[in-house]
Amino acid sequence: MNDLTPSFERETGQVILEGLSAGVAGEAPLIPVPGLDLAFDRADGRLCRVVVDTTETDGCISAGEQAAMLIQLFGAHAPSAISDPAGAPALSPQPRLAGTLSSLARLDAARVTSPVPPGSPWWAAEAAELAERAGLPARARAEAYCALAKLSGRLGSIDTEPAARAALAVVGIIAADEPEAAARLRAAVGERSGPRPVALLPTPGFDVAAEVESLEKDRAGLQWMLDPDLVPAGLFRPGLSPYSDLTIRHQTAKGRVVVEATLVPGADCGALNRCLARLVDPTVRRVLAQAPFTKATKTAADSVRAELKLPFPLDELPESWIEVVQNKQWPVRSARGHRIRRALRWADAALRAERAPAGLAPHSAHEDWTALAATAWDRCRRDWEAAGDTDRAGQAARRSAVPQPPASGPAYLAEVLGR
Repeated sequence: MNDLTPSFERETGQVILEGLSAGVAGEAPLIPVPGLDLAFDRADGRLCRVVVDTTETDGCISAGEQAAMLIQLFGAHAPSAISDPAGAPALSPQPRLAGTLSSLARLDAARVTSPVPPGSPWWAAEAAELAERAGLPARARAEAYCALAKLSGRLGSIDTEPAARAALAVVGIIAADEPEAAARLRAAVGERSGPRPVALLPTPGFDVAAEVESLEKDRAGLQWMLDPDLVPAGLFRPGLSPYSDLTIRHQTAKGRVVVEATLVPGADCGALNRCLARLVDPTVRRVLAQAPFTKATKTAADSVRAELKLPFPLDELPESWIEVVQNKQWPVRSARGHRIRRALRWADAALRAERAPAGLAPHSAHEDWTALAATAWDRCRRDWEAAGDTDRAGQAARRSAVPQPPASGPAYLAEVLGR
């Protein structure tokens, strides 16, 4: 049973329903309606926590979307239980609705860290379908219109059964308001006949075996990560793992570190101009060097680089990290904070590898994905151990040792199609 126990936080005016804490991969948040925050476990999809903003100091909630969603999720007794949490029993979510909301939350989380740009119409189409099933009409319409705008210019990309199903879901949501656009999209689905050539990826396909080989050769030393919470959304393209999020070259003889990153196609260069690569000492939470990004003229057109001049040899430090931030005033995290954030990125990479999305690496074997998942879980274990969290480190170790089938949830259609 996935029971959540309510309690009232008088300082914030919130009722918090707590279940088992999120595990090794952390949480996927979702706000289905204003004043209601949900958090799901990214690995197994269960509902971990619900935060309800109340309108009264005694914990009462108002009627409307918030109460309606609570009733759908927990039953007719939910509002009264939340209004008097001290004497209320634990609440258990309705499995079907909780599962759909969980799928939407995990899709949102994957969309932020995926190598497929967040602007792909297939992220939006799948999110629209899930939101419609969850009874979130405003979110469903917004995502459907986003998908429609992107698909209208490339109807020929609807060339597989999964793409056709997603397109028809969009049609069903927008048909009443946009009959002509819906008719064109429906016609494009109907015109599919026979096999189509494989569509070009928005970025070159990845080589999973090469990723694993690079990780196996990597030695302890300078650390790095591309934290999506520190950079503008939709600017940098993540790699298959934290290791390939950034390319780091430590040029010891020249006393510098070169940091290269890849931009999402059509990225906002204005946002890039605000970003800095920086070298930090998390032990004392100090910035040691920083530099802006410039276009990397000798590499791919979507590659940018920053050159950091080192104030002293890095071997004089117990630990040093490269990070990318969108504000030079951004505070430096502690060493434990860096490890926790990267442990979550490793878990994200491992979950993706367990799904083995063909669209990201069409020429990589399933065995390569399995090896990447095991390696990513082992790196996740190391970071949780360094952060002092032995429980989550143990979870990561078990997943590294025994391959896991993907948990039920979203299809991650954008990664399956690779565009």
